[in-house]
Amino acid sequence: MKLDTTALVPRRPYSVAIERRELLPFRVRLAETAQDIEGAVEIRAAAYARHIPNLGHALRRPEPDDLRPDALLLIAESKLDAVVVGSLRLQHNFDRPLRIEGELTLPDAYQGRRLVEVRRLGVGNGISGRMVMAALVKAAYELCHAADVDYLIFGARQSVAAMYRAMHFDDILEGGTIPLSYADNVPHSVFALPVRDADRRWRTTGYSLYEFAARTEHPDICVNYERVFAVFGIR
Repeated sequence: MKLDTTALVPRRPYSVAIERRELLPFRVRLAETAQDIEGAVEIRAAAYARHIPNLGHALRRPEPDDLRPDALLLIAESKLDAVVVGSLRLQHNFDRPLRIEGELTLPDAYQGRRLVEVRRLGVGNGISGRMVMAALVKAAYELCHAADVDYLIFGARQSVAAMYRAMHFDDILEGGTIPLSYADNVPHSVFALPVRDADRRWRTTGYSLYEFAARTEHPDICVNYERVFAVFGIR
């Protein structure tokens, strides 16, 4: 696949104009160094420890998937002290199946499609954590749109499944759950976001964070698209 990457500023994936500019107390970017990965691991382990203590303990060290050439690690870094306050990992299926495809067979609609699995989302508690999560999801959606991904795939334990339903993701298991071996065998729902339809469904269904995502410019979300295109095989 060929895209014009000369400017490295992808077309906005939204159908509405920017109405405001907002600075965040943190920056969202790709992890670039071993220190970045260590920071992502720390917030990830702390976030999982609140809900799945055994898994939180196991996640105190980087996972092999953090270093895979088909993976991107997004981090949110505090402007005040450069501490990582949120992270998530994106892995595509262009060369090999997703990790979740080792746990279940995805429905026919997802076979042969360009998929990205979103894993290890970790943020702090409270209002600040929700803002970090919203910014990370916005960045993940925008970079996957730029890379011509068909669907984002999320596994979600029961406590956060309602959040993905509120974001109008599709429930692949239609209310069912599956234990995930890489999440301490805790039962998870599995959700999909059709990337090309996301803007329409968010705009027409009154998604509460649509203003944040679509109508607000966030210069602190500064993704290195040269690296995105390299990892996603776009030249």
